[in-house]
Formats: sequence, structure tokens, C-alpha cells
Amino acid sequence: MPLLEAQHLRVDLRTHRGLATAVRDVGFTLERGDTLGLIGESGCGKSLTALALIGLQPENARVSGSLRLDGQELIGLGDRGWRALRGNRIAMVFQEPMTALNPVHRVGAQIAEPLRLHRGLDAQAARQRAIALMERVGIPEPARRADSFPHQFSGGQRQRLMIAMALACEPDVLIADEPTTALDVTVQQQILALIHELVAERGMALILISHDLGLIAQNVRQMLVMYGGAV
Repeated sequence: MPLLEAQHLRVDLRTHRGLATAVRDVGFTLERGDTLGLIGESGCGKSLTALALIGLQPENARVSGSLRLDGQELIGLGDRGWRALRGNRIAMVFQEPMTALNPVHRVGAQIAEPLRLHRGLDAQAARQRAIALMERVGIPEPARRADSFPHQFSGGQRQRLMIAMALACEPDVLIADEPTTALDVTVQQQILALIHELVAERGMALILISHDLGLIAQNVRQMLVMYGGAV
């Protein structure tokens, strides 16, 4: 049985002019340890497909088709069901870490939150695990920096914090939505190397989203090219 399987996945958006189909008939199969690239120009439906995979599509969106995780159908799953999976079995590294990280909470607490929610760790144990994750993704002086706020980190460090948060509960599937956007080339390579190392270490499946053909070619085993909402 595949780990994650999408068949005829479709996302329709309700607009004042009626329904607009943003993603149509997307399908793929992902095994454990597998890597899949989603590539296409801006606005082709890559990020909307990713949001549908994690149940975070916009309020005016209707998702149909089939999406199965370990045989469990996810289309039509309620909020409680998605909350149990999201950050636990499926996690996402969002495109822009400055908007994905909460600016008014310390980063250590943000990384610890999924551990408390999904793993039932107490505050002290979750904090220690968060510090260990920060160290693992290359944040210097993690015990001290855990009490810092997102704006006190560089762009590359914020992306590393997002990866630490996504990996906190060792999910089965990691979705990385343009994880190297706005980073310089050297930092891009470091971030991608880190993601691959962690994916291999934990046997996760990876979905990497980008508009950079070279980046996708170097980092995934199979890819889907999207245009106008379709593969």
C-alpha cells in the first residue's frame, strides 16, 4: 500500500463569477522514503495543491477526488481529523518563514507546541526536545536562542526553524513549498542538503515544490510539471 496516494485531485474556488477550477485531475503515488517534485510557473496551482494535501486550502475552496494516507481517505475529513494529522503525520515547510512563524511567540515555544499537542510531552520535555531540534538544524547556541523571537534570526535561520518545527513529530510526509525562496545560493544548498539528510535519517517521503527546474532535477526522484492547474 502506498504511503500517500492522490487520484483525480481537484480544487474549485467559489468566486463572485461562479466556480473557478484552480487544480484539476492531479494524481501521484508516494512511497516511504520517496521524493516527488512539483514544478511550474507562479500561479499554476503548485501551492494550492500542497495546501489541499494538508487540509489548509482557502475557505472558498472545495476539494474533491481522492487523497489517501496509509489507505485512510482524507477528502471530507473534519477539522478534528485534520488537526490530528497535521504536524504529526503530514508536515509542511511554508514558503515564507516570516509569515509562517508567529512574530509574538518565542521560537522555542513554537517548535515545542506540536510536541505538546501530538506527543503529550510536558513543557520542560518539549522545550528540551525543541532545543535539540534547533541544534540539529544548525542554529548556534540553541539553548539561549530558544527564547528569541523570529525577527531576531536571519532568513536562512528562520527557514531552519521552520524545518525544525515541521520535523518535531517525525512526520511520514514532509511538504516543502519553495523552501529556498529569497535565500542566497550558498544558503539554498545548505537548506536543501539539510532537508535531504533529515528525510533520509527518518525515512520520510518528501514533496518538494519549486519553479526552479535545476533545483528540482537535482533533488527528487520523480516530478510533476504543472501548468494552468493541471499536470
